[in-house]
Amino acid sequence: MVWVSAAAFGAAWWLGLYLLARDPRKLLLRRAATGLLAFAVAVVADRMAGADPWFDGVRIVLVCAPVLAFSGVFVRLLPAGVERVDRWWRAGLLPLCALLALPAAGGFLPAGYLLGAITLLALLGTMLGMLGQHAEWAEDARRSAAGLLTVGALLLGLSSALILLGLNVLPRTAMLSVTAADLVVLGLGIAVLDAYDEGEELRADMTHSLVLSAATAAVFGGQAALTLTLAGERPALVALFFGAIAAAIGLQVLNGPLHAGADRVAFASDPQLCAARVELRSATEALLRNKGGVND
Repeated sequence: MVWVSAAAFGAAWWLGLYLLARDPRKLLLRRAATGLLAFAVAVVADRMAGADPWFDGVRIVLVCAPVLAFSGVFVRLLPAGVERVDRWWRAGLLPLCALLALPAAGGFLPAGYLLGAITLLALLGTMLGMLGQHAEWAEDARRSAAGLLTVGALLLGLSSALILLGLNVLPRTAMLSVTAADLVVLGLGIAVLDAYDEGEELRADMTHSLVLSAATAAVFGGQAALTLTLAGERPALVALFFGAIAAAIGLQVLNGPLHAGADRVAFASDPQLCAARVELRSATEALLRNKGGVND
């Protein structure tokens, strides 16, 4: 089942980095990326820890982290009083959850169950509040985003609740994979909204990123997978396997910032060359996001 975990990890890790790379200055994208990346870490940690009893509390905290992050995403989508509600989310809900997460991670499970209940209620409450104030979305291209966000939030709440309650509807690895799918649906909804706000085409850019990331992860992760198959699931090899996938995806999704950083070091004496290379990369990326195609 390590392959199922790898697929769930790769999907969450890729989409989290993709949202972050779109514009790291946007709080909405940062929170959505945080939720996806936190869940990717949860998948790896669950795989490494297995069924050890000491990990039960940590698992609850890791499952609640993306739920809390996406409640913050929905807060940012509220059209009215967003700053006031966001201030309450940051100054009230975040510290409360952090306070409950400490004893929960230490093994005090009642605190973990309370943390789960609070984060799930926050997710569903903010989702309903957001949808109730965005009736205009049904009249334009954001209708698909509203559907993705609604379905994703409801399924995320359901799958997270099943994990927190310990209901073995599916094997634990399969449940985490289902939760990853729910988060991907939510992440897609956020990407659609951001592309609409920026007046960009999403499909070509996202498909290009996904294909390159999947191919690179298959090449580099496949080598670690072969070692894992031959030698067995040793903790060091499992960590190497997921690390190879994470690095391969990261190098593809973040290739723009990485190239820019390398240019600043390699061509420090020629800032005009650095600026020209940045402009060329920006123009290349814009081709994939341009709604009008290359003719514009």
